Amino acid sequence: MGIHQRRQRRLALLAEAERTVPITFAIVGVQKAGTSSLYQMLTQHRMIVGGAHKELRFFIEPHDWDNPDYSTYRRPAWRRQQREAGDATPGYLFYPHAIERMHGYDPDLKLLASFRDPIERAFSHWAMERRRRDTYPDLPAAIEQYGADELPTSAHSDAVPTPLLRRSPFARGLYGAQLERAMAFFPAEQWLMVEFGSLIREPHAVLDRATDLLGVARFRDYPALVTRMAGSTTNPGPRPSAGAVEGLVRRYADDLALFERLSGLDISGWPTRQAAAGTLDVTELRDRLCDKLGLQA
Repeated sequence: MGIHQRRQRRLALLAEAERTVPITFAIVGVQKAGTSSLYQMLTQHRMIVGGAHKELRFFIEPHDWDNPDYSTYRRPAWRRQQREAGDATPGYLFYPHAIERMHGYDPDLKLLASFRDPIERAFSHWAMERRRRDTYPDLPAAIEQYGADELPTSAHSDAVPTPLLRRSPFARGLYGAQLERAMAFFPAEQWLMVEFGSLIREPHAVLDRATDLLGVARFRDYPALVTRMAGSTTNPGPRPSAGAVEGLVRRYADDLALFERLSGLDISGWPTRQAAAGTLDVTELRDRLCDKLGLQA
């Protein structure tokens, strides 16, 4: 579904609803780190409004951002007790000006973000793009083309955000730079930051922290963790060289140190962090991730 079709469908649902709730929290990132699972579990809470389309994408859509109309940034509510509503658009943390625009909407907005090892996340992102279109470059070529990209500070066209998001498998792993930018607008007490592995291992504990942040009662009956959008394990094409992966490790090393300080998360188990510290061989890191993708040796 294209951006205009998605927006028209959302507006039609709002027009049909007898009652709507303005968005009070957003899951802002990162892609391929369990945002769908977190959203689907949270929106089973009796006081939280969900929706079939988790990504509203409001702050990366074309609007008059000098005088924005927020009247449609809402969810239809079907039960009287529902008073919190969420948007789960993982591109917000990465996309230029999205967080700034969110602050203009509501400086008290609550933000949630799940993070995953940056190289592992990037390889999963690549597999998703390759599954969607066979013209997407092989992984070695993708690293060569996009691996050195910086965090974008502006978008050429807000009307078509998809190309920028599609070409960003490696820049999206610069979590420290993204958090530093975002926390200039939203202080730490308005965030829930989650490490992907802990979300998978301890979903109930993560949900407790999320409902505490939102100011609603904790779940009485916890929803089951459902993992979706798992990456393909049969991907075509060759593996990148160990040297190419080592270049990515070096690229992320300083940013991960910044991310660790800002987020307070324990990322000592992340392979990229271990490779940067010299406790994991880069070739082993490469082979471990490429084995999951089914890439040729």
